[in-house]
Amino acid sequence: MVNADSPNKPAKKWPYILLAILLVLGGSGYYLYNKYIADEGWKPLLQAQLKELVLESTDSLYRIEYSDFDVDITSGDATLSDFKLIPDTLVYNKMVALKKAPDNLFTLSVKKLGLKNLEAKKAYQDKILNADLVFIEAPELTIVNKRYAYNDTVKVGKPKTPYEIIKKTFKKLRVDSVALNNISLTYINKNGSSIRKSSLKDLHISVSDIFVDSLSAQDSSRFYYTKGIEVTVNNYEINTPDNLYEARVKKIFFSTVNRQIKLDNISFLPRYNKSEFYKKRGTPGDIFSLKFKDIDIKDINLQLFLREQKLYAGAIDLNKADVEIYNNNAYKGVKTNKIGKDPHQALQKLALDMKLTRLNIKNTDIIYKEADAKTGFTGVTSFKHTNGYILNMTNDAPAKKLNKFMTAHINTRFMDAANLNVNFKFDLTSKTGAFNYNGTLGKFDGRVLDKLVKPLALVHVESADVKKLLFNVNASNYQGKGQLQFYYNNLKIHLLKKEEGKKQLQKQGFVSTLANTFFIDHDNPDKKGNFRPGPINLARDPKTSFFSFLYKALLDGLKPSVGFDEKTENEVTKTVEDVSNIIKKIENIKLFKKATPEEKAAKEKAKALKKAKKEAQEAAEKKAKEEKEALEQKQKEAEKTRENSETEGN
Repeated sequence: MVNADSPNKPAKKWPYILLAILLVLGGSGYYLYNKYIADEGWKPLLQAQLKELVLESTDSLYRIEYSDFDVDITSGDATLSDFKLIPDTLVYNKMVALKKAPDNLFTLSVKKLGLKNLEAKKAYQDKILNADLVFIEAPELTIVNKRYAYNDTVKVGKPKTPYEIIKKTFKKLRVDSVALNNISLTYINKNGSSIRKSSLKDLHISVSDIFVDSLSAQDSSRFYYTKGIEVTVNNYEINTPDNLYEARVKKIFFSTVNRQIKLDNISFLPRYNKSEFYKKRGTPGDIFSLKFKDIDIKDINLQLFLREQKLYAGAIDLNKADVEIYNNNAYKGVKTNKIGKDPHQALQKLALDMKLTRLNIKNTDIIYKEADAKTGFTGVTSFKHTNGYILNMTNDAPAKKLNKFMTAHINTRFMDAANLNVNFKFDLTSKTGAFNYNGTLGKFDGRVLDKLVKPLALVHVESADVKKLLFNVNASNYQGKGQLQFYYNNLKIHLLKKEEGKKQLQKQGFVSTLANTFFIDHDNPDKKGNFRPGPINLARDPKTSFFSFLYKALLDGLKPSVGFDEKTENEVTKTVEDVSNIIKKIENIKLFKKATPEEKAAKEKAKALKKAKKEAQEAAEKKAKEEKEALEQKQKEAEKTRENSETEGN
């Protein structure tokens, strides 16, 4: 079981406790063969020997109990029922006081534990323990983790090897297979201010060909004295530490032979609806919903992982994923700073050192939704049938010295209407989070953009024949600079507005006509063949997320491409304001003519008061300005006098 709070080093005692259990049954065959014919009192002697064996191999920290012990001398089968491994708390507390206690304490109960085809005669005569099968049914294991600093800083001696444990009784130990079925595992974390508990059920472990002798530790073809270990976990569930998300995996499979981890039917979903989620979290931002058919990790370097806690793997396959990212900009909580949190920077902050040669993305659908506070509607961008790969995913310093760039190559269907190819190049060592992204968007009907720009930009695309779009942007945590080339024909738009009491967005007919007639360029290149490039130069808001920044940088280049650069935008805004003021004046004149003499007098009085107030404010501002200028002049003269005095003094 992987736990974020568990120590990196493996628990030293646990493999030897399992070995002690195996020796319990192996020793039973050995002593039974020796004592059975001589007398009928072998059970008490055997029980004493077994208890002594467990106490010795665990430094008296653990004892064993069982309800029944059954051995068939003919078949060589041996079984322990209701077996228990129990820690001695008094011994443990003494070890704590002496600073010798382990970080993990185990309690184990097993419904049935046994051996098949134990060669008792060979165990007795040759001191070689052979068995076909060790089976452990329905074990319930509890691990209590309490980290002690001395285990990280004090060298308490080299632990005994499995051979050193068995050599007093056997010269060799060999078991063809070990089966642990239907394991229940409980992990209790006593680090921190509160005790946290997590559990695993329906866990299965299969071990093949265990072999221990004086030389087996040097056999590089074996993994911890075995030819292979396979672990299967079914129906795994866990909540994130903040309890906002729940992760579920239908099946986890791990194989040392294939050096592979495979996860089936994975989901990572919010535990609350969207409005409740924002209330629970207390901050705005993205909400993620992730589902994967399967994730396959191949060519894991297990020895490096266990020796140095580094995850080196060949490839990861992400198959058939559904990804939804949702953001509601109406939520007015305190936005978090995103500086240093882009994907390649987040990778560098992982506690686990890792290097993945290649990550393959296969047949994935990605949807980005943003709810707008002003319109009340939600804009949608979709990327269907996404495929691609990422190379050199690493945060390991030696690996970055060899290659400091992580690259990604993605192809997808934008809005399910056009092919989009995007390439990323991330500098894994950059302090500013430098990266580049470039790509090509193919031909499509621009009206599909309504799903995005209508709710968020208050623009309705009436027509647009998009030929292609090219972009190349150098970006960082602070800005994006580059170039965009947008080829299109027949562009016509309608500007929209939100009116009180009306559910649908309303067209601004007159203003839209002005925009289409005088400002928007309908073709690029135009009729004369002149092409308008789209320069990108966008300062990044520190609170803008990575994916939102990518979109906004491209939008920064789209505006000048359609003839709607900053200068034109200001002209449109001024024209709209002028037209609006003219319309308001006309409406006011009409209302004034219809007003009674008393209403007209009141309006004239209000107008005069407003004028007087404005004149008084302007006079006050003028006086304050003059006083400020006079003060600044005096300060300059005083500074000049001081400088002259210093010059004369020198």
